[in-house]
Amino acid sequence: MEQLQAVAEANKFQAVAFQRFGWTDGVYYSSWGPIIPGKKNHFEGPADLWRSIAQNNTQSRIAGRFDSNERPAELAIAEILDEKGPVEALADYISLSLRAMDISVEEIAEHYHEQLVNHMAAGRVDAERSADTLSKTLYAHVHSFFLHLGAARDYLAALVACRVSLDPAKTDSMAKLVDKLQQERLPDDALLNLLFSSENIAAHAHKKGKYSTAGWIKEVTDIRNELIHRRPYGSRFVERWGCAIPSQENAGLFRYYRPMRLNASAEHDVFDVLHRHYARCADLFYRAAKASGYNTAMMHITDKDVISLDTENATKPDD
Repeated sequence: MEQLQAVAEANKFQAVAFQRFGWTDGVYYSSWGPIIPGKKNHFEGPADLWRSIAQNNTQSRIAGRFDSNERPAELAIAEILDEKGPVEALADYISLSLRAMDISVEEIAEHYHEQLVNHMAAGRVDAERSADTLSKTLYAHVHSFFLHLGAARDYLAALVACRVSLDPAKTDSMAKLVDKLQQERLPDDALLNLLFSSENIAAHAHKKGKYSTAGWIKEVTDIRNELIHRRPYGSRFVERWGCAIPSQENAGLFRYYRPMRLNASAEHDVFDVLHRHYARCADLFYRAAKASGYNTAMMHITDKDVISLDTENATKPDD
């Protein structure tokens, strides 16, 4: 462990996430828990917390509705479970969007690993650029990352709107929420206060008494708008090639590098860009879940919570 930490420090390697994986009945599963800056325990990520909020709201809402001995039809169960209130629904939407981001980052990391192995196997470790058909998969996952990040951002805004007595159906984006805020009548809400204290909302520079997005949310929204609305990642020539570059050549350490050009002059590694915003997003949504006042405890199921159970008859093989 000490040697690994020394190598990571010397090469400025950064941990991205913990991966939980295994097999259930022969089916492989994998899920990521993002590394949240400043935290030591990363067992529960922001997607987990928001999922727990949604599930605990569901449990409270349906309590007592299945107490009769008569087994309800599957369709009836589905209809009742889908009768979600806005908090329950939006918490679920946030969780699903954050989990989709986890998947996108995991797939991009896998792409980087595969490309690095290919370059090293071929001896192309001197920044020689190359690409293959898997580049299209990378483009798709980068697009997906920013798409789902924007969705999580807007679902959070809709939840804040609901908490401050605005219609979440009409205030369904961060831009709409911020536009409706006025300095003389600013609501007192824990989630809204977090957006202000984290400097993601600030006083508008040109409109007196109004607010605008700021800080990290403005930065990542600008990138998202470029890649979702104006042009896709991979559309610029420099973004179509990757290369292996030495990290510590004497020790045989290399990294894969894939450019992203966000404006006429700035070029960055696309995974470095995504990792930075992934960590910031995880931090904000983790703190938001904890500050929300909702129950984030992991759901526990007892025999009283089982509504319907189907089992398959198992027969013992002949001796």
